Amino acid sequence: MLRHTSIFLLSVLILSFSVAAQPKWKRSKPPKKIPLALFHSTMTANFPTAEMLKKGDFMYEISHRFVPPIKDGFDALWGLNGPAKIRTSLSYAISNRVMLTFGHVNLLNNLDFHIKYRLLEIDSKTLPSAVAIRAGIAVNPGIPNSLDRGDFDSDNFQYFAQLVYNTMFFNKKFGVGIVPSYLYNSSIFTIDKQYTFTLGNYYQYYFNHMWSVWLELNPIIAGYQGFITPDEIGNKSFNHVALGFDIETGGHFFHLFVTNNSRISPTQFLVGADKKAGSDSWRVAFGITREL
Repeated sequence: MLRHTSIFLLSVLILSFSVAAQPKWKRSKPPKKIPLALFHSTMTANFPTAEMLKKGDFMYEISHRFVPPIKDGFDALWGLNGPAKIRTSLSYAISNRVMLTFGHVNLLNNLDFHIKYRLLEIDSKTLPSAVAIRAGIAVNPGIPNSLDRGDFDSDNFQYFAQLVYNTMFFNKKFGVGIVPSYLYNSSIFTIDKQYTFTLGNYYQYYFNHMWSVWLELNPIIAGYQGFITPDEIGNKSFNHVALGFDIETGGHFFHLFVTNNSRISPTQFLVGADKKAGSDSWRVAFGITREL
């Protein structure tokens, strides 16, 4: 009896150690899905892309559009010696899908605030795609004193909305963006409220992670395409064209290009270019963004 008891206790002890030595199985957490990356930056020189900042990150932008044309030659240092429209902005990502931006342009002291939201992405081998929307509001407190209107009068506010579609070809080397855009109160100096609808599009070819070339177009499809400042009264606005290259290095994106458009604020840019595209109207321009 004692012998049988000893054998039983020894068996239980061996079984206990054997169970304790077994690896503990635990359901592993699924890896977080990495957002589909197509374009390298959250913006081109003038348009949004569907790319987003990472949650908690900032991005600073400073951009110049020189007013004198390149054709003025050495006397104007090919346009670099003249006045410029200047924009600064700061963006912040409150999530991986939502980004806020606050910007300022010296033309009419334009202030804008907008939000961009990434709607969806399609991780396809043949046609990878991403879709985002951007909507914003702007105010122009830099109006002439001769107008009987306060800086923040309702007539000084503008509103815009954009749908952004991006895709890539040739192993993610050639990107295409389509950005239909709607602007309300296109000119704050007209009696009646105007609107402008454009069909922005851009094309960018990446040679590597540092160099790329691109083309931007923004044809006006419907609505207002006239003046946006009092000194332009009677003038027409034209389809925007820009051609240039990008340099990426150390978190910086440098956009260097020529364009027929000196307007730079979203609500001013969407009305169209201030000059017709041609050899007499090309200006030097640049933009720099830094992700923080």
